[in-house]
Amino acid sequence: MKQVRMQIPEGQPERLSISFWIFYYLGQAPDDAYHNLEQRFIELKERGFNTIRVDSGAGLCYDVMGQPRGTLSFHAAFPGCCYLRQWPRITTDYRCDVLQSMLVLFTLAGKYDVRVILSSWFYLHTFWFVERRIRDEFFSLPPEQRFQRFASELSLILKTLEERDLHKQIAFVEIFNESEVFPGKWRLSGQNASIGEEIDLMHRVRHWHEDALHFLQERHPEILFAVDTSTAEITRPEILPRNAQVWNRHSYYAWDVYAKVFEAPVFDPDFNFDAAGSHPDLGAFLRPDLISLDTIKANCGNDGEYEPGWYARSWLYHNLRRDMIPELDRRLAESFLRDLPSYRKALEDGIRRAGELHDWLLPNSLMVVGEGPTYCPSLDFRWEETCNDYWDLINHAAELIARQGCWGFLPRTNSGPDDPVWTEYPDRLYEANRRFQEAAASSAVPVVKKSF
Repeated sequence: MKQVRMQIPEGQPERLSISFWIFYYLGQAPDDAYHNLEQRFIELKERGFNTIRVDSGAGLCYDVMGQPRGTLSFHAAFPGCCYLRQWPRITTDYRCDVLQSMLVLFTLAGKYDVRVILSSWFYLHTFWFVERRIRDEFFSLPPEQRFQRFASELSLILKTLEERDLHKQIAFVEIFNESEVFPGKWRLSGQNASIGEEIDLMHRVRHWHEDALHFLQERHPEILFAVDTSTAEITRPEILPRNAQVWNRHSYYAWDVYAKVFEAPVFDPDFNFDAAGSHPDLGAFLRPDLISLDTIKANCGNDGEYEPGWYARSWLYHNLRRDMIPELDRRLAESFLRDLPSYRKALEDGIRRAGELHDWLLPNSLMVVGEGPTYCPSLDFRWEETCNDYWDLINHAAELIARQGCWGFLPRTNSGPDDPVWTEYPDRLYEANRRFQEAAASSAVPVVKKSF
């Protein structure tokens, strides 16, 4: 495995052990995961983390005139449905000043020597629970203006942090999470486009991204700016901005375990949601009083910007019989163990492919693995938390990724205070972080401290 030479800024940790606190600012009501935020920081360090990755608040902190938005109202992502892991647990109108919440977060990060990664999920998820006027404001922007608009607001946020000397807690900043998906998400690419037309589109989106990154780099030279992708297996790598200083890739090498066991039918275009109870594979796991897919969509305002798979996923997990969870847990663990060799291969192939793509298009960037390897939507499942082989694979990933020369590693996407592993199996998280840090320290990867 080829190693990557690392050049990291002065004052930054040699390796980032990352926990995912995506929408922390919407989890601070009494009994919510982030209510006692300082205690969460104490627990973060106890579990071996030194970095958190959070929503940047871009779109929610300042308006188009550069004025603070102040307190905003938020609502449930899927009103009337069960809570999915990591989405805000909002049952009534929730009010929050996101900018002030961020200042509290960064103040505590400074107190506990924690670095912060900023990103935005606005066009993927955040719009699910914001005020309609804000949702409409950003979706009405022409696609070619969206990178720059978010970069402009990020600049205001960063200036606010710099004025308080809090910017030193930043590890790096991404304009958008999983930015390579936007040509499809924003309906920019036609179904019958030629290869030449596709490549031309990738170059145009790359140009928008590069210009926005350049805008930020000129104004905030002490801060690193990153590109974030959902995978290393990028169909059109021409979309990657060449001036990104960090590449944060995701590695969901075991994502399909849930589809293999029970999720797959609902993603079939021909699946009949109205007759789901009689489905030969899925029916036995569904409650008799099904909430309809149309009801879920209606509760979300029939918003066509929702990715259809999330409507289906919300429907499925709301309609699962809770008494069948132990049986699904058992089947998921069995499926994972049966396919463990293929997941190990997918992990190792992804590391190799990431190295190749890095050397080809982003040779001067730092590499980070910031999400993966699975996403479990339900809080009721425990097979991941209890399966030793699952965590052995994560520990193996930690060591391989460290030896490749990656600057940062996140054990799994479900790794924050809103996840059961945080309180029920904290040693699992600590061990994965220990493996990453010790493998990094014992590797021969050259680390150079550099002034920016």
